[in-house]
Amino acid sequence: MAVTLAQLIREARIRRGNMTQGELGKQVNTSMENITAIENGRNRQPNPEIISGLAQTLDIAIEDIYAAIAGKLNRFPWEKVGDLDLLDPELELMFREVDDQLEGEAKERVKSFIRFTLDDERRKRRKEKKE
Repeated sequence: MAVTLAQLIREARIRRGNMTQGELGKQVNTSMENITAIENGRNRQPNPEIISGLAQTLDIAIEDIYAAIAGKLNRFPWEKVGDLDLLDPELELMFREVDDQLEGEAKERVKSFIRFTLDDERRKRRKEKKE
């Protein structure tokens, strides 16, 4: 099932340390009501300035936002495994072991660590591109 724009923005906002809709609105230069409308699915096509502000503030690739608007985003950007080099046999073995041997909270901790590491690397790459 595709990730909607509403789901993407809400989850990304929460991942930023439970940022409020009002705080996000201020940073994006729009109203809290507009953020609420986006997160509730009432505003499914915000204007390009709002999309750009959301991408920058929430650290989401603008392409992912447009994919969500088009109904083509199949998972949250921070869950993509495309950034991993699974050609590394040791890495592939570790992923198989995690998937096969861990359950519940332990598995979620490993997934959270991987997400954190990938998010950190993406931020570093974006910062390097800007400089």
